[in-house]
Amino acid sequence: MRRQLSTAAIVIALAATATACNSDGVDAKPDSNASAAQSQAPKDPAPGADKGGDKGADKGGQGGDLAVGGTAKVKAKNGAEISVTLKNWTDPAKSNNKYMMPKPGKRWVAAQFEIVNNGQAVYDDSPANGVKVLDDQGQAFTHSIGESTAGPNMPATVKLKTGEKALGYVIVSVPENGKPKVVTFTPDSGFAKETGQWAVGK
Repeated sequence: MRRQLSTAAIVIALAATATACNSDGVDAKPDSNASAAQSQAPKDPAPGADKGGDKGADKGGQGGDLAVGGTAKVKAKNGAEISVTLKNWTDPAKSNNKYMMPKPGKRWVAAQFEIVNNGQAVYDDSPANGVKVLDDQGQAFTHSIGESTAGPNMPATVKLKTGEKALGYVIVSVPENGKPKVVTFTPDSGFAKETGQWAVGK
C-alpha cells in the first residue's frame, strides 16, 4: 500500500513538473525572442545622457539611447570589434516591388546601418537577424523580407576583415498604428552580449 502511495506521489510530482515547464506563458508578441528583447527594453536615459556619437558604447553600447547618426562600439562573441552607425531611419518605408508589400494592418520601417570592423578578428554575421525595433509598448519586431525605395538592403551575410565595412537597410514590419521608439543591433544574429541602441521615436 505504501509502495502504491509512493508511486502515486511520484506520478503527481512529475505531472506538476511537466505542467510548470509548459506554462511559461508563450509571449504573444510578434518576435519569438520577445522575452530576450524585453531584457533589452529601453529605459529612459538619465538627464543629460548622450544622444549621439559613440559615447555609452564603451559600456557595450548600452550607456543610453544614441540618436540617428550615432555610433555604437560593440563586440561579437569571437572578439570582433565593430562600430555600428544608424545612418538613416525611414518611417514609413515604401516597397520598391508592388508584389511584395506589408501585410494588411502593417507598415514597413527601414533602418540603414553601417558596420565597420575596427578589430583584428574577422566579423562574420547575418546583420539583419540582430536588428530589433521596439515600440512604446515594449513589443519587439524583427526584420522582414522586402526592399524599400529608401535604398539597398544590408547584405544577408557579411564577412568583414579589419577596416572593411558594410552598408544597407534592414526592413521591419510593425503595426500600422504602432509607434516605434527604439532600434537595437546585437552582433551574432542577436546572441552577442553587447547591444547598440538608438532612439527613433517622434
